[in-house]
Amino acid sequence: MITVLHGNTQEQFVTAAYVYLDAASATLRYSAAAHPPMLLLHAGEVVEIAENGLMLAAFSFATYATAVHPLSPGDRLLLYTDGLLEAANANGEEFGPDRLSQLLKQSAHRNAEDVADHIVSSLRTWARAQNDDLTILICDYAGQSMQVSCDFPQ
Repeated sequence: MITVLHGNTQEQFVTAAYVYLDAASATLRYSAAAHPPMLLLHAGEVVEIAENGLMLAAFSFATYATAVHPLSPGDRLLLYTDGLLEAANANGEEFGPDRLSQLLKQSAHRNAEDVADHIVSSLRTWARAQNDDLTILICDYAGQSMQVSCDFPQ
């Protein structure tokens, strides 16, 4: 896949995140290419999972590592694009990772779809404009099964 993309992105930056969730072994595997870190809400605390390589298609020599993390029932994963973190308010202050982590932590009692909606509405209240892509994916680990909610705001 990397060689197919190399030199073929019309000078666009291509980031990616890969998550493999194995419910049977209660683990996740995570790898990324210049993508914001995944957030894991575990036992009421937010853990940043970053296993990052170079952006896709820019460098033919790029390599990517995979991190493996255990999962516990009740864990929540949050993947998002950088447009969420970089959205700025009227003073030019970015929404940022701390604000996002706090929202994730405070909304632990909500279902995944409500959390995605809450994050997006908080961002829209914060930012005067959205100048970049905005994608949020939330996954709740419930033991041998998972519940996934995706939000692709307009």
